[in-house]
Amino acid sequence: MDITPYLRKIFRALGFRHWQTGRGTALRWRRLRFFLHKRGETTNNEGYMTFRCNVCSQLNEIHMSRLHRELPSCWNCGSTMRFRAIVHLLSEELLGAELLLPDFPKRPWRGVGLSDWEGYARPLAEKWQYTNTFYHCEPFLDITTIPPKMEGTLDFLIASDVFEHIAPPITVAFENARRLLKPGGLFILTVPYVREGRTQEHFPELFRYEIVEREGRPILNNITRDGRHQQFDELVFHGGEGVNLELRMFSEGDILDTLTAVGFTDIRIHHEPCYRHGIIWLEDRHLPFTARVPL
Repeated sequence: MDITPYLRKIFRALGFRHWQTGRGTALRWRRLRFFLHKRGETTNNEGYMTFRCNVCSQLNEIHMSRLHRELPSCWNCGSTMRFRAIVHLLSEELLGAELLLPDFPKRPWRGVGLSDWEGYARPLAEKWQYTNTFYHCEPFLDITTIPPKMEGTLDFLIASDVFEHIAPPITVAFENARRLLKPGGLFILTVPYVREGRTQEHFPELFRYEIVEREGRPILNNITRDGRHQQFDELVFHGGEGVNLELRMFSEGDILDTLTAVGFTDIRIHHEPCYRHGIIWLEDRHLPFTARVPL
């Protein structure tokens, strides 16, 4: 297997401007091993590296080709790079340190997750006043119609790969995320997105809709607000067919603009790697965002 593309992206993340392809894979791996060793991690000539999962504390060895945003890469808890990035951002942004989740100190902080992964949701609830909420079951929270009593009560809010599934207008979800948080509160957001262009709404007039099966294919039937009937057959699902329908593909610029427009500040895109915990972004998209409510 050719691992050169992975090495090229990692070296760029490490700050190298030039990539010499004719010097041999072994030499490139020796250089990478040196830099990872300085950060407490190791690699070998076959393209494997070690990291400690910050969700469960397990030490792992994995081939770089499997270090992907959505692929499970901890053999113990099954965490993906995205899940470890959520824990990493909670640790750095709220605790100011790079801690493993089992080492998080107990705090009276109140937080909410929107359909978070149970692998970090359960231990996080044991540390802080955190509740993992859902759209279709208890504990229930619809980010498009939040209870007034919850406004301004949260220290942090996690929305990881949720906003691409929320019916339009998506601005309402961003506004309510801002309203839920206290002054200084932290919003952690991940969504699939593209770097250029504008957000593409797949079904901009979505109102009353259902997904049915026709000739073995899922079909979306929609009735618009003014009573028109629409039908769509090129559907994209996340998590398997029929699980979570993708309603839009965000663009990076529109995410930043919307966060700013609804009142967030200190907005950041986190592309920096955390080698110790197996977080190495090999693509310049689908990165996590953080934003704060002004004090």
